[in-house]
Amino acid sequence: MSTEILVNVAPFETRIARIENGMAEELYVERTRGKGLRGNVYWGKVQRVIPGIQAAFVDIGLDKSGFLYAGDVPGARKDNVSLESEADEDENKDASEEVNDEQYKQNIAPIGQLLKEGQEMLVQVSREPISSKGPRITGLVSLAGRYLVFLPELDHVGIARRLEGDQERERLLAIAESIKTEKGGLIIRTVAEGHSQEELQQDLNFLIRLWEDIAKRKKTSAPGSMVHTELNLYLKVMRDFVDDEVEKIHIDSKEAYNSMKKFAKRFMPEVSKRLYYYPGDRPIFDVYGVEEEVNKALKREVPLKSGGSIVIDQAEALIAIDVNSGSFVGSRNLEETGFKTNLEAVHEIVHQLRLRNLGGIIVIDFIDMQDKENQNKVMEVLEEALKRDKTKTCILPFTSLGLVQLTRKRTRDSLGRMLQMECTRCHSTGLVKSMQTICYQLFREIVAEARAYPSEKLMVIAHPSLIDLMLGEESEMVSQLEGFLGKEISFKQDEKLEPDRYEVVLL
Repeated sequence: MSTEILVNVAPFETRIARIENGMAEELYVERTRGKGLRGNVYWGKVQRVIPGIQAAFVDIGLDKSGFLYAGDVPGARKDNVSLESEADEDENKDASEEVNDEQYKQNIAPIGQLLKEGQEMLVQVSREPISSKGPRITGLVSLAGRYLVFLPELDHVGIARRLEGDQERERLLAIAESIKTEKGGLIIRTVAEGHSQEELQQDLNFLIRLWEDIAKRKKTSAPGSMVHTELNLYLKVMRDFVDDEVEKIHIDSKEAYNSMKKFAKRFMPEVSKRLYYYPGDRPIFDVYGVEEEVNKALKREVPLKSGGSIVIDQAEALIAIDVNSGSFVGSRNLEETGFKTNLEAVHEIVHQLRLRNLGGIIVIDFIDMQDKENQNKVMEVLEEALKRDKTKTCILPFTSLGLVQLTRKRTRDSLGRMLQMECTRCHSTGLVKSMQTICYQLFREIVAEARAYPSEKLMVIAHPSLIDLMLGEESEMVSQLEGFLGKEISFKQDEKLEPDRYEVVLL
């Protein structure tokens, strides 16, 4: 599989696209005004402790307080291993998931014993603010390097599940045990495969120096201050997502190119030769068709080559995906038509999940298939397609209603929520009141106003389209209303008003 990374840098934002076999599969956006928080370390102050949900809210100097779960407080567990130390999206969670969930929850001290209101503590953002929720934070700081994640508050050695081969896993675990400090744990990242003890030791030395710098800085910081900021987007992507599959990295900024060259020379020399500066006049995202893919990803309906389509609706914590056969009638019967459309839809669904970064509960309504073999085949293809997705997913089989349910870890806002805003007219429902509904609503308001206040006449000020309706199709209703009220109704057009806005003036 051919994989390239495109880095588009501008003063106002940085965008990075992962291209697989010529198609944009993942997109990362960081705007200068709204730079990502994940990985940042703060000297915070506990605002509220809530025993009922085993959590606390901590002021870290942002608009919204950070949410801290009891299990993410140092010393909360007897064996001192956390399920939520997420300095690295893919690597930390693997080691932490070695612990049984129920045992984990039962072995946590009450939040009231761990924290007190007004207490100051070091915390790290483990999850970006999503929609109306503030950031998720942890007191178990973790610092990600190229090959390792350093856990200064934990005494634990783990290894990424994606690392395969028992012999290599044993070798790396032995190295980790030998270089581990007395205080501080390690997680071995996937990219450590095949690398020497000397390289891992250098990585650890850098992370220890970084931690010592953070520890010094917090001593002179006021509550709500940031004491460590994560790498900018292009260096973070370089550190976390450049693997052996990535053949080329194209950068359209000379400054970013030099910065990435310097970073690669120090931490990942094998990647340095894959960096290419793009000096072209034509935008790099246009050259690779990424801009067009992004525009498609903001639409509700996505067409399939066969003539079918998938429709994606995003709610607060649930994504509904409907597969339609559309104009595809090329097969001999309904079963075969549905099966072929579903197979084509699977690849597009996974592509859209990754590109749009959709997470939470996802329900897919495939076209009905009676044949169990066809259902099994669709599930196999879906599971295989999701293997390319680095974000954790969990799939359930077909339900009796023909639905497939899966969950996908939410790590940051979806592309739609990042690039779009709520419609002020429909409030994200996609629907507005019909003109006839607005007209009858206006009639009711005229009756209410006429009865509440004495007057001889009333004037309606409204958009021309609404007045045209009242003087056209609804003119008879207007006459009946005048007779019912015993008052004359006049009209005045105002193009500045929205079609659903109006005023009733008493004369």
